[in-house]
Amino acid sequence: FWKHPEFAQPMDIFCDLVEAVGEQPGFGVNYDPSNTLLAGEDPLELLSRVKHHVVTMHASDRYLKHGTLEDLAREEGVTGYAERLAHGEIGQGMNDYDAIFSTLSRAGFSGWVSIEDGVDGPEQLERSVAFLRRKMKEHFA
Repeated sequence: FWKHPEFAQPMDIFCDLVEAVGEQPGFGVNYDPSNTLLAGEDPLELLSRVKHHVVTMHASDRYLKHGTLEDLAREEGVTGYAERLAHGEIGQGMNDYDAIFSTLSRAGFSGWVSIEDGVDGPEQLERSVAFLRRKMKEHFA
């Protein structure tokens, strides 16, 4: 019985799938650092394992409402989104966008970055867009 919100979690299963497909024309992955946090795992570790397969990125940010990532990783049987985490303004949460964009830049990433934000209104979305544009200019100029 599958106890995870989607097949992209946990990291080992996702990486096993990527490895099983191998180098195929037209195959790539959408890197979503926040989904890694949902599994209680390290988004930078996942990125180091799949960086040469990343063709798109889903930018969002998460905050722990209570507990630690270790607490989140120990939760079993949770389906859907973990109640310990909340969406928030990109650049103000747990994801390290300098490290993420630096790694992607060194790996030759030139794909799309989509944004999941605006949970707290358009002003928050505008700040997230400005943050991402600034960081992308720093790392991909």
